[in-house]
Amino acid sequence: MRLSQLQDFIAVAETGSIRAGAKARNVSGPAITKSIRLLEEELHVPLLTRTTRGVVLSRYGEAFLRRAQLIASEARKATDEMSQMLGTRNGVVRIGATGGPAHLLLPAVLKRFRSQHPDVQVCIDSGVYPAHLSDLRAGVMDMAVSPIPDEGIEREFVSEPLYDNDSVVVAHKDHPLRNARRLRELVGSEWVLTGQRMHGPGAAILDAFRALDLPLPRVAVRCDTIGMIQTLLEDRSLLCLLPRQLVPGQLASANLVALPIEDPLPSHAVSLIYRADSPMTPVAEQFATLLRREVHYLGKQPDSPLRRQVPRATEMAG
Repeated sequence: MRLSQLQDFIAVAETGSIRAGAKARNVSGPAITKSIRLLEEELHVPLLTRTTRGVVLSRYGEAFLRRAQLIASEARKATDEMSQMLGTRNGVVRIGATGGPAHLLLPAVLKRFRSQHPDVQVCIDSGVYPAHLSDLRAGVMDMAVSPIPDEGIEREFVSEPLYDNDSVVVAHKDHPLRNARRLRELVGSEWVLTGQRMHGPGAAILDAFRALDLPLPRVAVRCDTIGMIQTLLEDRSLLCLLPRQLVPGQLASANLVALPIEDPLPSHAVSLIYRADSPMTPVAEQFATLLRREVHYLGKQPDSPLRRQVPRATEMAG
């Protein structure tokens, strides 16, 4: 089994066709077909099923893809790490980040990182931890900055808490319920949820209503992109639960306000999440260090949204 065979298989699996996979790998169609056929013969299982629309993974292919992605990713990281140890600061750092950390931490961190490593490409993916799980597991994503589900994370990852993510109910400044003080006043309203699940981060408003034995909110839209949420909330009928840290700057400039809700609202720890069994490359580790330093710096500022929250640097296996 050769690394090039794994890369050929990954390319076809990710693009959905032999032709597209061959183009991505810069080889001919017959060459990549032969590569995958030899791989199937070595494994004694069919990895792909040919259809009129392209190829689909067999159940063996789905299982093998996860392993192949991890092997290919580790090979790339090994090459990058050797190069970086020799003093060449290039490569790629890929981070998953939810809206709060993306707006609170990343602008300053990116500025410092880019000044130190101008030849390193940084890729940022939005979404919450469950959406990043497959890429973290495959080693394609170096780290994620996100609240974690209430049930915790898988044991193969490290969750390093950074700060507590307090929540507020946000609406347009002209929303008819902008002065509501109790969640029961919001019963029957329509909401934007920032996750796909029915509990925990992204759906925490549902948990808040359950805790008070109130009818569950009516979910109108699910969206995890802050810019799109701002646009959606221009509709005076929608509400959304968002991190408190976003309100003073990002949301206030979009005519959005936090409702003066007196009922307890959920809070989740925002954590730095990465694989427990695979060291980061030097440049990825430098990015993680800058994230930690930014949290520490913000926590010391008199007007910081993190001032009353204590960053926790203890590493915790999931």
